[in-house]
Amino acid sequence: MAEDKKKKTILVVSADTPFLNLVRDNLCLQGFDIKSARSYSEAFALVDTTFCDIVFCDIEKLPAQEMDFVSYVRSRWPAAEVVILATINEIEDATYALRNGASFYLMKPVDCGNLKTVIDKLSARADRNQENIELEQQLLTDLMGTNKAMQKVLKLAIKIAPTMSTVLIGGETGTGKEFFARIIHRMSQRYEGRFVPMNCGAIPDTLFESELFGHRKGSFTGAVRDKPGLVEEAHMGTLFLDEVGELSPPAQVKLLRFLQERTFTRVGETMQRRINVRIIAASNKPLAKLMEEGRFREDLFYRLNVFYLHLPPLRERKETIPNLVRLFVAKNNTFQNKNIDKISRAAEVMLANYDYPGNVRELENIIEHAVVLAESGEITEKELPEFMFRNRLLLTAPGEAAGTGDVLALSEVEKRHIAVTLDAMNHNYSEAAKKLGVSRSTLWRKIKTYGLEKPGKQ
Repeated sequence: MAEDKKKKTILVVSADTPFLNLVRDNLCLQGFDIKSARSYSEAFALVDTTFCDIVFCDIEKLPAQEMDFVSYVRSRWPAAEVVILATINEIEDATYALRNGASFYLMKPVDCGNLKTVIDKLSARADRNQENIELEQQLLTDLMGTNKAMQKVLKLAIKIAPTMSTVLIGGETGTGKEFFARIIHRMSQRYEGRFVPMNCGAIPDTLFESELFGHRKGSFTGAVRDKPGLVEEAHMGTLFLDEVGELSPPAQVKLLRFLQERTFTRVGETMQRRINVRIIAASNKPLAKLMEEGRFREDLFYRLNVFYLHLPPLRERKETIPNLVRLFVAKNNTFQNKNIDKISRAAEVMLANYDYPGNVRELENIIEHAVVLAESGEITEKELPEFMFRNRLLLTAPGEAAGTGDVLALSEVEKRHIAVTLDAMNHNYSEAAKKLGVSRSTLWRKIKTYGLEKPGKQ
């Protein structure tokens, strides 16, 4: 028997006592756990102590504080849905509440049947959201394979994704920092909001404030219209600050002020605006070292470094390569209208033993290159880029180093790699040596060591 779904907890905020009692009594009879508040002070106290799946907020006869309340609910409980109850004269206030995180509004008078319909729809959406989050978690689990370092990163990412906490992702260029940030966004309760990336290293210092916070028409040469900044575009979503270590000292000050206050002012305006956005930052430079050198503000570092995820380079997590290859092949099959469903053993060996100085991004480019060139349903060694074969150092052969188990295992990999390369080159030693990036004499010595000679071939 399937496990019963958790009883939904609903908070109703209204100063209209008869309406509040009617709704509470009716929904209690339908199996919901109902909490009620007649003022916003009561509502704030309830939100601090109790998670509510759905909040109905009646803005009639209540002060303008309801706008702050909507933002507070969403910041305290990102998964909660907020529904505004408003009269025709309060449409402007209700619309503003939507910008602060409310799901939608209902026009009063509202009967209990309509509330039940809304609850059922929001509950179904919440269940779908949870299913999406579980699918994203499974995708990451599959991609990480058995690599311990990546499994550790994954476990932390799953824990912090549903929260509002700021995340800092570190790692070499191309390790997949933005990809991981997008996954965290999709596993969060903000997945319906926008994921807005900003490359801090690509924006001139003079334009940083305008790009981040927006500007007013006529505030500077070229400002021909009012323009919202990236923080506004990311409202109720996630702002991804890539290469944050490239920010100049003045830009660091402006970003720090925003992180502290969560308010900003467009260039050319005096009005302060408040925004609800999650920050995920990334850097391929060690910010802690930059901070020690005086090139990155200490207070900004600690604002960003609430949770730190380090993505190791691909050469240190080669167990994940087969899964990444399958992902990129499937992606390029769609984009290139191909149907690649097999990779030759020779190509697998090359992909497994290449060092990937460009990390995951380079692997993705290699697979795109191979899929485009493949003339059948299989990627072979011939479709891989030429640079994978150039300047490739062979591993030490048995007898040339200490006889440890690790050396023997690596030598066996080398033996197989030489064998498949010889086979691909039809045992043409000159061509094989060129592919492997070694001299013909070195290749011949390896062939003799491994017993790979083929009679009649020189």
